[in-house]
Amino acid sequence: MNRKILALAAISSLCFFGACSEDSTRAPTRAELCANGISEECLIGVWNLNGASEAVDLGEGPTLVINSNHDFTSAPATLEFYKTDDGSNQFKFTLSPLAQASCKDGPVFGEWTVTGLSLSLKTKIGNTCMSPKSWSGIPGIRLNGAVYELDIAGIFFLNSEMENADLAEKERTHEVFTISVN
Repeated sequence: MNRKILALAAISSLCFFGACSEDSTRAPTRAELCANGISEECLIGVWNLNGASEAVDLGEGPTLVINSNHDFTSAPATLEFYKTDDGSNQFKFTLSPLAQASCKDGPVFGEWTVTGLSLSLKTKIGNTCMSPKSWSGIPGIRLNGAVYELDIAGIFFLNSEMENADLAEKERTHEVFTISVN
């Protein structure tokens, strides 16, 4: 009887410790990484941009709607946040092939940092459309169904796409990037 109890205890402990070790090696989901807001871990990955979104009031307060003249939904632009081998934070932005920009000759590369709730972006090298520039601010980050949205108010990456927009339209424009929660 004691042997059966000891054998059962041994098997139970293996199952328990096996379950613990399995959980500790499981990669966290995007939902877990972004649950507390913006962080380096939350940003790493490829985010999609379906186009320039305008803040419009549909009677229930301002809401973001993709501008029909700049809709990339069928072929989104992409923003990849990654770490290099030396541990620096880099990004690569690739404009959608559907973009109407007169200048869209290749991706734009740069550096990024997160400090508290603030994100800083600085272009370094890339196409001739975007001269080196910087942006810092507190982007919106929110869960919307099966995706997280990273909302950068104003125009940073889509400047060449919105070159013919008036100042009021540019001020209402947001770049809303999405990534799957999984």
